[in-house]
Amino acid sequence: MDKETIKKLIILAQERDVKFAQRDTQIYFSGKINTIIGSQRAGKTYFMYQIINQLKSENKDKIIYINFEDERLFPIKKEELDLILDAYYELYPDNKDEKLYIFFDEIHEVPFWETFLRRLYDQENVEICVTGSSSKLLSKEIATGLRGRTLTYRIFPYSFKEFLNVKGLTLQRNFEYTPLRHKIKNLLIEYIEFGGFPEIVDKDNTLKTKILQEYFDLIFYKDLVDRYQIRSFATVKEMLLYLVNNFSSYFSTNKYYNNLKSQGKKISKNTLFTYLACAADINFIFIVPKYGKLKEQFANPKKVYVIDTGLINAISFKFSQNIGRLYENVVLIELKRRDKDVYYWKNKYECDFLTTQGREVEEAIQVCYELTDENKDREINGLIEAVDEFKLNDGLIITGDLEGEEIKGGKKIVYKPLWKWLLK
Repeated sequence: MDKETIKKLIILAQERDVKFAQRDTQIYFSGKINTIIGSQRAGKTYFMYQIINQLKSENKDKIIYINFEDERLFPIKKEELDLILDAYYELYPDNKDEKLYIFFDEIHEVPFWETFLRRLYDQENVEICVTGSSSKLLSKEIATGLRGRTLTYRIFPYSFKEFLNVKGLTLQRNFEYTPLRHKIKNLLIEYIEFGGFPEIVDKDNTLKTKILQEYFDLIFYKDLVDRYQIRSFATVKEMLLYLVNNFSSYFSTNKYYNNLKSQGKKISKNTLFTYLACAADINFIFIVPKYGKLKEQFANPKKVYVIDTGLINAISFKFSQNIGRLYENVVLIELKRRDKDVYYWKNKYECDFLTTQGREVEEAIQVCYELTDENKDREINGLIEAVDEFKLNDGLIITGDLEGEEIKGGKKIVYKPLWKWLLK
């Protein structure tokens, strides 16, 4: 890494005109280090440019953006990181007393980056944003070297509202009572089938599937195999594919281990637990435990969801058969996007999701694409059981198209279509 290359990259970033859809997430500079975490291709870099563009009108020459995955910087050594400010001040010597806005993309590619960042934070007049795909790699260093100095934001693939914005739909007041609702419902089908990764939204359907399959390989090899130095990559890939094909379902590491063992495959149970934790760490899967004390959470199976339904469909090819589970996956990811703590509930019956505020359960949610004579009692009883257990005023069933309210067992049940719930 040399100063001339850094200067070029600083100028290129300041001059770059990036076209992107506005994300709903907002970052406010408050003197903290803003940490942006998300899966590969979720749009972390474009989100950084959204922030940069907001600054450009008044602070263009005070912006430093460096992507540490840029091969022009390789090899990157910790002791060379000081060259970044040296290069900047050679470009802008009059800005030494000005506040700078520094954006470091995928900074965890640099060994011991957190010590450099801490010194920068403590000694310079700067606002800092950093990104990374790994929650653990960032949070571990932050917890030790940057404790109390950071705010963390998680970036997901497009929400349905952001997806509609990219498609050119502006939602006016009372839009749900206009003919626009029919177009929205049709676009929901596309959103569920192909997902919300920013790059694929405006591509041809065949190309979308191909890109999503390549995303899976990128996540597998780069984020898992390379980052965690996994040697048994055939085993971990088999496990990932199993999770993708069994999304929105219970997963027991013990049962999975016993299944492998019965096939004569040799791998330790602890290794499988590690693989599962790594897949969650890189934001590929989300693990939902049963609501209860920690001991109960550990003893019961988890439910596993995948970052994007488009990724699921590109790998499993069962869209029409899985519509109910796809709805459930979409709801879980949206709850996570809304920064909710989520659990499932199971006693005599089951409730798909409980959301909590601190130690208090604040909402019980059931997801059912279509209520039929066969499943209606089961879905309602599971919801009522949770509402009673946690003394809630009502429960929500997210549906394909059913809307309304009714009283069951003395409790109010609210039915809301998925498209409307996603846009609330």
